[in-house]
Amino acid sequence: MKNIKKILFFFIFAVNIFNFLPISVDAATGTVTMTANKSQVVVGNTVTYTVTVKAPSNKKLGVFQYYISYDSSMLSLTSGESSGAPVFTGSERSKTYTFKFKAKKSGTATVKFNVSGGYTFDQEKLTLSSPSKSVKIITQAQLEASYSKNNYLSSLGVTGKKISPSFNKNTLDYSLEVDNDVTSVNITGKVEDSKSSVTGLGNHQLAEGINKIQIKVTAQNGSTRTYILNITRKELSPIIVDIEGKKYNVVRKSELITSPNSNYEDTIIKINEEEVPAFINEVTKTTLVGLKDSEGNIDLYKYENDNYLPYKEFSFSNIIVTESSFIDIPKDYVKTTISVDEKEITAYKKESSPGFYLIYATNISNGISSLYQYDSHEKTIQLFNSNDHDENQELKEKNKNYEYIIIGLGSLLVVTYIVVLISMIKRSSNSKKKKKKINDNLEQLEINKDEKINNNEEIEQNIEKSDKIEENISRKHDGKKKKRKKK
Repeated sequence: MKNIKKILFFFIFAVNIFNFLPISVDAATGTVTMTANKSQVVVGNTVTYTVTVKAPSNKKLGVFQYYISYDSSMLSLTSGESSGAPVFTGSERSKTYTFKFKAKKSGTATVKFNVSGGYTFDQEKLTLSSPSKSVKIITQAQLEASYSKNNYLSSLGVTGKKISPSFNKNTLDYSLEVDNDVTSVNITGKVEDSKSSVTGLGNHQLAEGINKIQIKVTAQNGSTRTYILNITRKELSPIIVDIEGKKYNVVRKSELITSPNSNYEDTIIKINEEEVPAFINEVTKTTLVGLKDSEGNIDLYKYENDNYLPYKEFSFSNIIVTESSFIDIPKDYVKTTISVDEKEITAYKKESSPGFYLIYATNISNGISSLYQYDSHEKTIQLFNSNDHDENQELKEKNKNYEYIIIGLGSLLVVTYIVVLISMIKRSSNSKKKKKKINDNLEQLEINKDEKINNNEEIEQNIEKSDKIEENISRKHDGKKKKRKKK
């Protein structure tokens, strides 16, 4: 009953926001602690503040009032009550509050837990502090700019062995040769910056020949640096093969090669009278062996009569095919190289079908080798029907012949038209010439006629003159006769 009265007292006290006068004037000092789960936060991320209020020894919390203050332009409260006046039952000595804030912009943000009017459960005045805590807010770019770029090793070595050359953090490639009975080595090393990480250290199994081991250092900012240890384990009797001028070692340890799929079974074959692990497909009668290049990379190769062909397997729905040798190339296709599943493969293309390629491959589930058409856009494959191809080709050739005939007839028609046109032009020209000549002749006749008329007029004039002269002469003669008679 007494506790109920105290709780009721504190409840009324809290509702009146501490305007109620305390019964006791004795004072006790409590503690208020405030922590943040991080001192730096990136814009867009959250930071959590934790506040713990404790009553003094041998006292219980009664009531107090609080509110939190912060810069709302930099932080937004996403969890927790921003203010309150809790009333306790007399069983708690402490109370913990959590407040979660989301960072809005870069700068320094301060959160303060303000406390006032506290009392213990036995109505003694409780003095509490009002702590504050600041957090630095940065952008993602500022955070990344602050990351360390150091991706160096400070040391590198092989336990019990000496690498060449001696370690230098700026030297990336090292070499080491060990005897055939050394099957593993332990690689040691340390990073120069504790904020960086490293992979590749520790124990490594060694195959015969060259073993290329990479030690990769990643700086805090994500940049990497790779150191390489080329460890050569001597071979007792290596089997060396030459493929297009490049030297390979036949892998003689079964644990170093893995079957490409369930269609192959483990087997042992002999190469140069030496036993070699291999895989065989009983359906296709294909044998695979492992070859290792000068850098220690191991790949599977098809082996037949001392010939080697790189094994490249491609999966399309329920079909698994592997590249095979190709003999009969369609005449309208040219050889090229394409990438399928990040592997290079020989293919054949024609200019009129961009994006489509022919691949000669073997279906390893049934052993049938065929031409396949690969669609590089859809990443699909289907059998290539050479008959359809031949029919299409024949049809195309017929169409080309028809085109040639049409072009020939068209050309002949054009030539005939030109000849007729030239003939008409010539005829027209000759007609004009003839007409001009006739006109010229007519003009000449008119001129000659005029000249004749003029000549006739002159002749008539001359005759008239002659007649006059004869008449005069006759008159004179008649006059003389008359004179003679008179005498």
